[in-house]
Amino acid sequence: MVIDDSVMRRNHALRDAMQFARDIIADGTVSHAQAKGFQAWIESNPDIQGIQAVDEIVGILANVFADGRLTEEEKAQLTDVLERFGG
Repeated sequence: MVIDDSVMRRNHALRDAMQFARDIIADGTVSHAQAKGFQAWIESNPDIQGIQAVDEIVGILANVFADGRLTEEEKAQLTDVLERFGG
């Protein structure tokens, strides 16, 4: 069976995103810079868009940066979703 290149790119990007999420939450919290970096990474890797968990993270990040601040509540929400996503 031949695997389409787009499937391989998507799988690779998904593994990278999951590792990125694990790295971010390694210390138990998410900083503004980490959240912004992850948002930029997702935007530069469109192969993983459309995956439910990634779309959930994208939505949370959009809310976080709508006002330019990462509140404690948003940190907790983002930490939770990244923990579930990163495994």
